[in-house]
Amino acid sequence: MDPNANLAEQRRIAKRFLDGGDQTTAEWMGDAERLAELVEELDQWITRGGFLPEVWSRAEPERWVK
Repeated sequence: MDPNANLAEQRRIAKRFLDGGDQTTAEWMGDAERLAELVEELDQWITRGGFLPEVWSRAEPERWVK
């Protein structure tokens, strides 16, 4: 698993939620399911000793929602 790609996708989905958008209920549910999968995958990765996403390892992390 690539934790950097995982986090980037989580951020894209989160931004769609925060921006509101005009998605259908099915699209919202699909995004919610995908976000839950990504969170679970990243948690398992880190719990098993995997490295943190690069932006979480920086001394001064960038804002996650741009």
